[in-house]
Amino acid sequence: MDRAVTDIIHPVACGLDVHLVVVAACLARSGPKGSPVYEERSFPTTRRGLRELRDWLLAAGCEAVGMEATGVYWMPVYAALEGQLRLVVGNPNHMQNLRGHKTDRKDAKWIAGLVRHGLIRPSYVPTPEFREARELTRCRRQLVQARTTIRNEVSRLLAHRGVALRSAEGLSNAFGASGMAILEALAEGRSLEQDLPRLLHRSVKHKAGTLAAALEAGLGEVSRQLLGMHLGRLEAVEEDIAKVERMIAAHLAPYQDRLDLLMTIPGVSYLSACVILAELGVDMAQWPTEKHLAAWGGVAPGCRESAGKQRRAATRKGNPYLCTTMVECAGAAVLKKDCHYRGKYRHLCARTGSKMKARMAIARKLLVVVYHVLKNLEPYREPEARIPTPRSRQRTIQRHLKELQKLGLAVQLTEIGNER
Repeated sequence: MDRAVTDIIHPVACGLDVHLVVVAACLARSGPKGSPVYEERSFPTTRRGLRELRDWLLAAGCEAVGMEATGVYWMPVYAALEGQLRLVVGNPNHMQNLRGHKTDRKDAKWIAGLVRHGLIRPSYVPTPEFREARELTRCRRQLVQARTTIRNEVSRLLAHRGVALRSAEGLSNAFGASGMAILEALAEGRSLEQDLPRLLHRSVKHKAGTLAAALEAGLGEVSRQLLGMHLGRLEAVEEDIAKVERMIAAHLAPYQDRLDLLMTIPGVSYLSACVILAELGVDMAQWPTEKHLAAWGGVAPGCRESAGKQRRAATRKGNPYLCTTMVECAGAAVLKKDCHYRGKYRHLCARTGSKMKARMAIARKLLVVVYHVLKNLEPYREPEARIPTPRSRQRTIQRHLKELQKLGLAVQLTEIGNER
C-alpha cells in the first residue's frame, strides 16, 4: 500500500456530511492497537447546534475537520468553525476520484478517514471579507441576468404585436432614453402622433418618420398592461443593480489600489476588476503558479492522452464567475486598437478556426497577467515587439510556403535583406 495511504497526518480528525437541517459528524482517532476508533454524532444546523459541534470537537482535541463543498450548505458550518479548527474543504469532483466506499450513510466516516491521512486536496476559501464581496458581485450578475430576461420579454411582446421599435432604420437601443420614453407612452396608451418628436433625443429626431411607421400597429389593452408590468419590474431591477454597485464600491474601497492595478490590464473595467478581486482575493500565494490559477479559474484547456498522443480536450471546469468575467474582458481587449491581444486574437482565430476558442485563449492570457499584477503589485505593461530568431523566421517561412502549395502555387524565394 502507498505510503501516502498508510501514514497518519492527523491522529484526531473529523469528517462532516453537511445537509440542509443536520450535520452528520464522525470523529476518528487512533485506538490502542493503532486501528481507528470512530465516534459518530449528529447536530442540527442551527446556531446552537453548530456551537455544540464546535465545543465537541475542541473538547475531543480534534486537529482537522473535513467536508465537501456541495452547494451552499457547508458555508454556515465553515463560518461557525473558522478560526478555531483547521478546516479542509474538498472539491467534490476531486474527492469522487479517491479510493473508498462512498455512500450517503458513510460519507462522514469516509471523509474522516481521508482527513486523517491528508488525502483531501484543500479548496480555496476566501476570507470573510471577500466572501461578502463575492455575494455582492454574484448578486449583481444575477440582477443583470434578470434585467436581460425582462428586456427580452418586452422585445417579444412588441414583436408579437408588430411594433418594430428596434430595426435597421429605427432605434439601435430600444431601452435607451428615447426607447424608454416611447415604451412608457405605449404602456400608458398615449397617442404618439403629436408627442413622438418630443420624446426623441436630438440625436435621433431625424428618425421620427421611420419610428412613426414602426409604431403604427399600436398595442391592445392587454398588451399595454403587460408592458406596464414589465417596465415596472425593469425599473425595480435597475434600481437594485445601482444599489448593489454602490455597495460593491463601498465594500472594496480599502482595496482601491488593487483595483487601479487591475484596470491597467486591457479589457478590464471597474466592475470587472471588482469581480476578479472578489473571486481571487489579494493573496496570490493560494496558487503556486499561474497554471494552477488558470485551471482553478476554468480557462485552462484540457488534455487527453491516448497511445502516447496528446489531444486537446474541452476546457476544465473551474470558477464559473471568474471564467465568464475573463471571457468578457477578453472580448473587450481584442477590440482595442494598438493592443497586443488584438493581433494575438486574429492569429488564434486563423489557427483554430474558432472565435470562441481564440477568445478563451486570450482570457487565459489575461488571467495570467492578473496573477502577476496582483502578486508583484505592478501595473500592466504592453509587451515589447519580439525580434524573430533565425529558427522562428524559418518556421514562419515554411508555414507560409505550405499554405501557398495548398493553393497550387510554387514560389521562388530571394533574400532581399542585404541588398542596397
